[in-house]
Amino acid sequence: MCIDITVTDIEVSVPGGLLRGEDTGSGDPVVLLHAGVTDRRVWDPTAARLRDAGYRVIRWDTRGYGQSPPSGGPYSLVADALAVLDARGVDSAHFVGLSQGAATSVDTAIAAPGRVRTLTLVAPGLSGWEWPRLPGYERRAAAAECGDGPGLATEIARLWAPMSFDGGATGDAASQVIVDQVDTFLAEEEFEQDEPDARPHAASITAPALVVLGDRDLDVITEIGTLLAAWIPGARLVTLTGADHLLPLRVPDALHAELLAHLRT
Repeated sequence: MCIDITVTDIEVSVPGGLLRGEDTGSGDPVVLLHAGVTDRRVWDPTAARLRDAGYRVIRWDTRGYGQSPPSGGPYSLVADALAVLDARGVDSAHFVGLSQGAATSVDTAIAAPGRVRTLTLVAPGLSGWEWPRLPGYERRAAAAECGDGPGLATEIARLWAPMSFDGGATGDAASQVIVDQVDTFLAEEEFEQDEPDARPHAASITAPALVVLGDRDLDVITEIGTLLAAWIPGARLVTLTGADHLLPLRVPDALHAELLAHLRT
């Protein structure tokens, strides 16, 4: 098989902003949606693996992250996702989301079910969830209060990528993809609109769903993932060992095996 390794940089104009990303490979389209504390680089290993397996991979940085500038007005993550699909001429795609990206995938499957072929929800968030105060809140609040960007970014990384701090070691790819978002963490932009509560509608989702958790992630993420697997008809739940919230960078081989098997069902 001849693999298309062409990478096309994309810019999609959306109301009040611009989304930058890439479109690579050929075959069935797969959308990769990153976490709310990273940019699209968190999917680097996955994008390469999917392309080599014969899929077309589309991913972008959400507003204010990575190469996408901050928004100049109110926006919806679901509307942005649909705008990218429209701009790239894609009627429907497999949606693979991490954390906030998983929440957006669920929201899109509810709002526009015909656009979503399958769902892979990795360490998922959930629109409408009542979040508890997460560990380390006081340290993050203190850093934000005094404008300590590096300190705030480090504490956010400590929350979502704790394995980066095992034994005092820092600076790996997982923590760096979080720390690099320091300017966004300090910004006071309030333009992202809340999506409707997904909980009452999860049972209506018809797309085949896979939920993937890490055994070292926060308990609240495990709770959300377990509930989604119970609510979405026919969903399958997998927990991978040796992974915190950033599974694509922690356990790429195990994650990709589950993902490729799911895409082929």
